[in-house]
Amino acid sequence: MESLDLVNPYLFRHKRRNFLTGGNMLPSDIDALLDFEIRPTDIFIITYPKSGTAWMQQILVGIMDAAHPERAEDADNRARVPFIEERAKDDPCRERPDPRFFGTHLPPDMLPLGVREKQVKIVYVWRNPKDVLVSLYHFAQSWVFLETPRSFEDFFQQFLDGDVYMGSWFDHLREYISARDQLNIHFVNYESIFQLRDNRKDSDLKGEVLKICAFLGRDLTDEAIDHIVEKSTFTNMKRNPKQAHLSVCFVCAGTAGEWKNFFTVAQNEQFDRLFQEKMTGFPLTCVWEIQP
Repeated sequence: MESLDLVNPYLFRHKRRNFLTGGNMLPSDIDALLDFEIRPTDIFIITYPKSGTAWMQQILVGIMDAAHPERAEDADNRARVPFIEERAKDDPCRERPDPRFFGTHLPPDMLPLGVREKQVKIVYVWRNPKDVLVSLYHFAQSWVFLETPRSFEDFFQQFLDGDVYMGSWFDHLREYISARDQLNIHFVNYESIFQLRDNRKDSDLKGEVLKICAFLGRDLTDEAIDHIVEKSTFTNMKRNPKQAHLSVCFVCAGTAGEWKNFFTVAQNEQFDRLFQEKMTGFPLTCVWEIQP
């Protein structure tokens, strides 16, 4: 049995990142992912936890199955886009037909080497870290594989210290930004385009779907694009029975600015100081809230 560097009974640290003790991955399994056989046609969705993974799964499946909309309608998105760190030892996962889709929360240095060597396409979704913190706090309260937070104050400090699932949000995004010239990567900002309501005029979900189509080399009809946009709105995703794995945390994820209901003034100031310290020269713009 491998020894684990425990952060707490629910998390172990490996190469500065935190993984689930209750999962099926040991440090040797994580390291073995470097040799996972990658195909040039593979497509990755990469996120820090609670940053829009399920939403991007919905968009990606819709785009790739546009010629067969009934297939996308019936798709179990979690099964279509499995997390590589959860299913790497699963032979059916390896043997799926092209194009294979994978999700992951892994940082760039833990990705299979073939991701960089074969320049496979990566869609990286990032979300403002204050709302990530709150969403992860809700998630930790309900998911049996994570320690239930003693209080929001305790969890707030753990997040800032990187003592949460997958470690530091700041490190995760910075490392992908630093690696963008070595990876074939398209960045998507969660808040800028997520349609919180079907009639929002300030979101550009369709515009981003078109960008993702161009990135993936998919030339779709206007009708197909409109169908994908409709099925990817927050309201429709909540109704989708194939999204049964989505918890109340997904409902919380449909807002921007939820952090304002949790952060004290002092906590917000502390967070802003750390953000400025960690993200100096940050080339992307955070949307901290969306006005109704």
